[in-house]
Amino acid sequence: MLYVITFGLTILASWLIIRITTKSRNKAFRRTLYKQSDLHRIMKKFFSQQLRPDLDENRSSQLTKRREKDRIKVIVIDEKAYWVSDNVFYVADAVEGNPIPETAQPLDTKQMSNREINKMLFILDNLKNGKSNDSGSTGNERI
Repeated sequence: MLYVITFGLTILASWLIIRITTKSRNKAFRRTLYKQSDLHRIMKKFFSQQLRPDLDENRSSQLTKRREKDRIKVIVIDEKAYWVSDNVFYVADAVEGNPIPETAQPLDTKQMSNREINKMLFILDNLKNGKSNDSGSTGNERI
């Protein structure tokens, strides 16, 4: 009789232990430990090297893209300022690095020599920084 009671209590204790552990295990899987953004932040630390450097230029915010669209880049060389506005290449006189807008005129390429055209293309490449999505670049950026 003592063996039957001991056997019964052992089975009951084993069943309770198994029941409690399965409930606690299921409860741990029910709740979300990390959100997708948390996992991304964690994995970003491990994979922080840029695999494709050309993707970096596409990583700009909407505000940055909007500001770049409204801005005009100007290059000053030899007291002359060069810029592109509305697909027209302009040149103007510059004093101490500041262009004088009254002297601005479109650049006429018909009367230019090959050397002047090469200089203009070099300036145009620098204005556009060789961006692949910018239609004004010739793609001949020097490294």
